[in-house]
Amino acid sequence: MKPSEGCPAIEWDVVIEQLRAQTRVGIHAHERAAQPVVIEATLHCRSHALPQHIDDCLDYDAFCRMLQTYLDEQTHTDLVERLAADLLVLAFSRFAMLDDAVLTLYKPHAVRSAERVGVRLRWSRCDFLRWRARDSAAYVAAAA
Repeated sequence: MKPSEGCPAIEWDVVIEQLRAQTRVGIHAHERAAQPVVIEATLHCRSHALPQHIDDCLDYDAFCRMLQTYLDEQTHTDLVERLAADLLVLAFSRFAMLDDAVLTLYKPHAVRSAERVGVRLRWSRCDFLRWRARDSAAYVAAAA
C-alpha cells in the first residue's frame, strides 16, 4: 500500500477577490484596446498531506502574477468565455494540487447601465483533462 492510500485528503480553498488587470477582450472594434477586467476566483485544492512548504500550496501571489502577465501579454480574445477558460487552463497546468475552480471574469465597462458584467466558469481537474485530451486530438487532426 502506498503511504497516501487510505489517508484522508486534506482540502482547502484559496480565495481571490477583485484582482484587477488590463487586457483586450470583446467582439467590438473598441475592445481591441486594453480595458480593465476584474477577476474573482475560488480555487479548491486537495492533497494527501497537510502542506508544509509553499511548494505544497497553491501560491496565490504566483497565481495572481501568472494571470496578470497572461492578460497583459495576450493579443486579443473575442469571447470572455474563452478567455476565462484560457486562464483556468494555465491554472490547472501549473498547480497540481488544484482540484476544481470557480473563476469569474468581469468587464466593468461592458454595459453602461450595469456596475459590471462577466462570465463565471466552473471547472474540475477532470473537466480540464477532458478538454486537454479533446484539444490535443483536434490539434493532431488539423495538422494531418
